[in-house]
Amino acid sequence: MANLLTEKFVQDSIITFLTQNGWSKNIRSKTEKEHGVDIKVRNDKFSRYFLIEVKGDASAKAKYPRSHREVNFNLALGQIITRMQTNGVRGYKYRYKYGVGYPISFREIVLRRLSYDVCDKLNLYLFFVNHEGAVEMFDWRGVKAYQGKINLKRKS
Repeated sequence: MANLLTEKFVQDSIITFLTQNGWSKNIRSKTEKEHGVDIKVRNDKFSRYFLIEVKGDASAKAKYPRSHREVNFNLALGQIITRMQTNGVRGYKYRYKYGVGYPISFREIVLRRLSYDVCDKLNLYLFFVNHEGAVEMFDWRGVKAYQGKINLKRKS
């Protein structure tokens, strides 16, 4: 059985990825005992924030790990949606980016179930972390391309 990725490992990997891609080194990362978004980071060049919720793998003792992934997929989405700020202005897409981060084991579930249109409307990004800590990020266009490939496979 492969090593399970903890929430902390996923969170630390995403922070490293963001730092390497122009986001501030002054990143606010939540501990397990704190409330609020798991990662809050400001862009170094623009006054824009990224707010990200993160989940980890089920424990090795979990009887139904797929069910755990399904629940945590929905839980992370609900948490990030409740943290979205609009202040009544449509310009919210340009002030905040939102994200959900998961271990690579969540990839198929999330990319199949989450509509690219929802990602576009909510300015939502998806992060997947592998066992080496490498991060794959999807914006709405990436989700749409992935879902298009799945649909082509189904038709053939």
